[in-house]
Amino acid sequence: MAFKTLTSFEALSLPVAPGVPNVPYVQQGFFLQISNTENTPAHVDIEYISTPAFVEENGAAKLFVNVIDETGAPSQYPAATFLTAPIGFKAQVIPQRSTWLFGVQYILLPPPPPTLTPATGGTPQDSCEARGIVRIQASAGAKLLILATVRQVFNDYSPAGALIDIAEGAYAVPLVGGPEHIF
Repeated sequence: MAFKTLTSFEALSLPVAPGVPNVPYVQQGFFLQISNTENTPAHVDIEYISTPAFVEENGAAKLFVNVIDETGAPSQYPAATFLTAPIGFKAQVIPQRSTWLFGVQYILLPPPPPTLTPATGGTPQDSCEARGIVRIQASAGAKLLILATVRQVFNDYSPAGALIDIAEGAYAVPLVGGPEHIF
């Protein structure tokens, strides 16, 4: 099985303007939706090549990696396994005629009440980011329909110090060769 380059990606969790008082915080994740269109299971490996490299966490910013299978049940993929070379989702088996969603994102954990400082106000300064390319390999003869999406959430703090969503967005990411891939 040979790897195919699919697309570029960016996952991040950071203040919109680091070091500036009271600015929103952005969390952006990258999601691959993979449909196995064949009548046999597809064996899939998804690799992320990034600069800067993924980190498991930085203070309140933490890597969250999950898989949603054909039943719609989400399961957290172990971050330590994801971060072991080659970085990504390893040895996944997508059943025949099924769709799975693979998500990689940095999230801001529920922080303690923000520490108000003249430099940053209530904005947490913990941050993580990774960007690069995504590659995939699959079992010979597999026919996969793949879609990529970026999802963003912008947060701020209430006067009581609670993290609140102020805006959300999502957009499709183009794939090399389009959505259909035959291996």
